[in-house]
Amino acid sequence: MKNIFFSGLFLVLTITVKGQYKDFTIQKYDVPNLKIIQIDNRELSTLIHFQFTNEASGWISTNEDFYLKDKSTFKKYKLLNSINLPFSPNMHVLDKVGQVHNFTLEFERIPDNIGEFDIIENAEGGFTFTGVNIDWSKKTDSYIDVSSFIEETPIKEFGSYYKDGNTVFYYKYKGITIAVMLTYANNYGKYYQASILIENLSGKDLNISPDLITARMQKKEKVFDAEVLLYNDYMKKVKRRQAWNNFAVAFSESMAASNAGYSSSSTSSNSSGYATSNGYASGYVGNTYGSVYGSSTTYGSTYSTSYSKSYDGASAYAAQQNASRNIANYENQQYAIKKTLSEGYLRLNTIANETEYIGFINVGYEKVDNLQIVIPFFDNNFVFTW
Repeated sequence: MKNIFFSGLFLVLTITVKGQYKDFTIQKYDVPNLKIIQIDNRELSTLIHFQFTNEASGWISTNEDFYLKDKSTFKKYKLLNSINLPFSPNMHVLDKVGQVHNFTLEFERIPDNIGEFDIIENAEGGFTFTGVNIDWSKKTDSYIDVSSFIEETPIKEFGSYYKDGNTVFYYKYKGITIAVMLTYANNYGKYYQASILIENLSGKDLNISPDLITARMQKKEKVFDAEVLLYNDYMKKVKRRQAWNNFAVAFSESMAASNAGYSSSSTSSNSSGYATSNGYASGYVGNTYGSVYGSSTTYGSTYSTSYSKSYDGASAYAAQQNASRNIANYENQQYAIKKTLSEGYLRLNTIANETEYIGFINVGYEKVDNLQIVIPFFDNNFVFTW
């Protein structure tokens, strides 16, 4: 299973390069702030390196129905991998105007000396480059290393899934995952309760500081700050906290089980991970953890596609059953519940590398139209809006 983790990102780093081309013309393209940096024709595939400069967008993404089309033969060369740009409905979040993002799309290999071809994203709002014509006589010596290319602009992926009818929003950024589920709580007062899960695969220890978390509410046209209760304020009101422990394990298991039915050969699979300076790399594919040793030093996310959608219901069912067993086992370990419960409410903590941390915060309840929670972590602001 460890090999699956690197089947996308690291495969394209090692395949023999036949030629790199910077000399090409384009008749027409519909996204002026998106440009092609280089086209590589490799032994088994064609890589097109793109650079997007944000002008007014809040996010970007791509989709699986993407191909190159030979204008003379009408033959299509389908997308194999999207490197550093997720498939919709997931998205890469853009934080500011002028922000640059590099990504690479890997297609079935086009023939050397092909004539004009189009680059087509077959979706509403998708982009098109029409009449691309490579000057095959002019190879460039400027080799683009994919890992270095994407490392310049790390992805900040935003997505969601459902747990018990509630939406869980999550970000993946430079080896960390931060997920939040919002529920209504009526324990020791009325609150919005934000359950927070953090997985640290960044390669280093990180601190989470709940006193930096802020919240804002909107009611019609009025926008105002909301009260985020700190640990000491909340614990003054707490008499009994046993239910949190069972929920925390279930929340953790849901993160792994939610994607278990999708394999690396099925649609919308993805892999991600980090590599430290000593060459150790690790990460998840679905709910499977893998690691290898190598010389690469990068954060990367690869989104693989296939030509037909499939879902392994048996695999998903088995994963869910396994999750249920783990929850039941935890509930039976009452000797450990006291210490774990005391850590249920989010407090200042150092989250070691390859460690998962789960806690919750409460926001003072008020009937409003929108609630926004901002969690500063890892030198970044992660914004969640309901």
